[in-house]
Amino acid sequence: MPAIATIRESLDSIRAAIDDHFASEAMQSQIPDLRRSYQETDFAEIIGFTPPWVFDTALREVEELFDRQANRRDIVVAQSGNTPRKYSNLDRDALAAGSTVVPELFDSRALRSYLDQIVGETVLPVPYTPEEYIAARLHQAGDVHGWHWDDYTWALVWIFKIPDQTIGGSVDFIARAPWDRENPRVDELVAKGPVASRHPGVGNAYLLKADTALHRVAPLSEDAERMIVCYTFATESDLTRPVDHSSMEDLYPEAHERHFG
Repeated sequence: MPAIATIRESLDSIRAAIDDHFASEAMQSQIPDLRRSYQETDFAEIIGFTPPWVFDTALREVEELFDRQANRRDIVVAQSGNTPRKYSNLDRDALAAGSTVVPELFDSRALRSYLDQIVGETVLPVPYTPEEYIAARLHQAGDVHGWHWDDYTWALVWIFKIPDQTIGGSVDFIARAPWDRENPRVDELVAKGPVASRHPGVGNAYLLKADTALHRVAPLSEDAERMIVCYTFATESDLTRPVDHSSMEDLYPEAHERHFG
């Protein structure tokens, strides 16, 4: 019983810290610039995404999970035009069971209200459980998260580790490049551009309109580390339209099997 009480107190502390953080003057003062960046580029980088102690707690939890439970992926994904995925990952269920912070942020109404103010519409949890949140780690030379679009409207990517920009790990994207699932034409879209590149800071999180921005994580030129947690959020219309989850099934087959068997 004391252990359960301690966990509950920890969760209450995390939840209160998250609520206070997003209501703070430091966070609220970012919103005009974040809104402008999102409107102009489909991308916005939130500085100091959580209080430092919340970040430190999450980093420790995610590192421990990668040490014990990571799956290594090295595949090409047909749905996005046979682009490569080469990295280690953790599925949603590993994070739900092994982290206090990661699930609390996904469930946080304070966070979604903050995102509402940036995008100008209601931000909702995704209806597909395996895509709620995942973690990815690029750490070997040649690791890459190749060009793709996301199944739902928004990706919110929290940066835990990132190498020097000269080594790789930047997010490259082409805004307003809608996904033709029957004919993705990735090479053509990349050649046409323009390709924007951002290298977000540790402890920050970037919001991307990921269903219409063709994007990738640039490959690592040498052994280095890029570790992130990615949250996925939806619009009202996302909840009612049919969604093909085949790329998630390729990358997180264990989670899909657990939930949909």
